[in-house]
Amino acid sequence: MRKSRVIAVVVASLVSSASIAMAQAPAQAPQAVRHDGRGAAWGGRGQGGALRGITLSAAEKASLKSVHKKYAAESKSLRQSLKPAMEEARAARQKGDTAAAKAVWARNSEGRDKMKALRDGEQADIRAALTPEHQKAFDANVAKLKERRAEFAKGRKGKHKDRRAGTNG
Repeated sequence: MRKSRVIAVVVASLVSSASIAMAQAPAQAPQAVRHDGRGAAWGGRGQGGALRGITLSAAEKASLKSVHKKYAAESKSLRQSLKPAMEEARAARQKGDTAAAKAVWARNSEGRDKMKALRDGEQADIRAALTPEHQKAFDANVAKLKERRAEFAKGRKGKHKDRRAGTNG
């Protein structure tokens, strides 16, 4: 009986200390969410974005707003048209059917090319809306983003190759 009381006291003290520690932990800030469907990292001011480190003037902000508005409708309709195919590819991957996923991916190359062209046009318009000194920073940020994307793609290809060879978990 005495052992069970001691165990109960120990458990109660652990629970109370854990709740105190959680109460004192700093609250995490909510993640920024963009409701226009574009990733905050591309044209937005999200972490790692093309506008990172650039303090926009009021005129630049207004210009960028109009650029985003110009591309929003077409981008949204294109995303909606690609959504069923992307869901089909995701379902095939989750089932382990990589052949079907690759087939869906290949079938939709035209839509992906249109989306890339749209993003490239928007990026060019964003760059044109910036002052020359901000354009230099923007170009450097875009170069970093392209480099990171290439490294990510290279890493993914290597990971899949290793997995096929049976050397990567």
